[in-house]
Amino acid sequence: MTRIVLIALLASLPAAADKRHTGAVVQVEHRDPSALPSKGPASALVTVEVFFAPGSQSRVPAFGMLEQLQAKHPTRIRLVYRLVKTGNQARTPYAALEAHAQGKYFDFMDALHKELARTNRINLTDKDLIDVAKKVEIDVDRFTDAIKGTEAYDKVLDANERRRTLRFRGPPAAPNVLFNGRAPQTQLTALRMEDLEREYRAAKDLAEDLLDRGADRSSLADAFDAASPAPAEVVVQPARTDEDIGDEPLRTTLATPPLDLRGLPAYGPLEVSTTIAILCSPTSSNCNGPMRAARLVQELYPDSVRVVWAPYFDVMRDDAADLSLLADAALCAEKVGTRAEDRDSTNLAKSAESPGWRWVQAVLDENSRARRTAPDKLIDKIADKLRVDQRAFATCRAQVAGTSIAWIEAARRSGVRTTPSTVVGGRIYGPIDDRQTLQWLVEAELAPGVLGEAAPSWRAR
Repeated sequence: MTRIVLIALLASLPAAADKRHTGAVVQVEHRDPSALPSKGPASALVTVEVFFAPGSQSRVPAFGMLEQLQAKHPTRIRLVYRLVKTGNQARTPYAALEAHAQGKYFDFMDALHKELARTNRINLTDKDLIDVAKKVEIDVDRFTDAIKGTEAYDKVLDANERRRTLRFRGPPAAPNVLFNGRAPQTQLTALRMEDLEREYRAAKDLAEDLLDRGADRSSLADAFDAASPAPAEVVVQPARTDEDIGDEPLRTTLATPPLDLRGLPAYGPLEVSTTIAILCSPTSSNCNGPMRAARLVQELYPDSVRVVWAPYFDVMRDDAADLSLLADAALCAEKVGTRAEDRDSTNLAKSAESPGWRWVQAVLDENSRARRTAPDKLIDKIADKLRVDQRAFATCRAQVAGTSIAWIEAARRSGVRTTPSTVVGGRIYGPIDDRQTLQWLVEAELAPGVLGEAAPSWRAR
């Protein structure tokens, strides 16, 4: 009976319907949305990463030469396409990622380039993109939703942008390229085929050298990331300080004994390889730069770096009692939470910034755009703004009174002499607001662990 009804329904379809699809089963490929388009084996000696926004940037001659290079060395080169967004191409990266998810990435890119060449345009409308997708038989409903932007694809694009910023020491103009994690000295668009061959050979020689010294082939990519070129000696030029407390304020020393950073406001996961600590007064305008630089570096290494804020100021200054109240309030915000959902450990684990970090940032922001407010009024204002549980907050403040002063005195005994100060891996510096300098210091801390796993002999070289 069911079969008869189905046949009747099919027979009643309009004659104008596309007969090719009537009653047909169309297989749409589904891939991991976080996967990147690529050519070549994952075990290749050389990984070439090209950063670009699909469209005019992927039509430059050097882009085609990279694909020719991979075709010439198909087993030794893996070409990874890292899509990024630009002002002119904000939707095409989503379109290309959806095409890849449906197994049609290369077909879609060919069709996109042909349409751009035919129309002699830089950008295509949504309708134009959908028409291109139809030509290569992409599921249009999924495609139409994807080009509006999705959370899964946003994560991919954000990761690509972080990596681009990390490897090129700042956001360069796309398209650009990495060979085993290293950028050529010349922009991709200026490289000739012989230049690309030379970069490939250099990357292959370094990979073979690392393998000869016992590296695991599956860990080559991580090893080359950690071994990226950096100055032989990182020179730290401290930013503006509020005050120097004691002698030799700019001398780099190892905190002895180590600073106790437990329970302090933080940005990033709890279990990490390296911690950046920013020590400053809760009202200091000079604290914003070091905190911003530290947060940028943490976002480049989201799973390996944690940033911690800690109070530090001259306890003999006239307003030390006021600063102590504000610093203790930050510690209580960390304990109590700044919103009801912060007290849910599940939600808190998903957030990069802790409740106390949000509190500190709110206080700094308030001081940067308004005249100084009495500490009690400022605490009440921020507590109301961040929806703190007033009863729990008041109880905590009574319990922790004086904790910040005790922490500052311990930090002074450990060797901290300036406020603000930046501490990387336990080593004390003046305030660092230059993101690149801080990134080099963090990479120096991260490199031994990654390289030690990849090739035990690398560090001894």
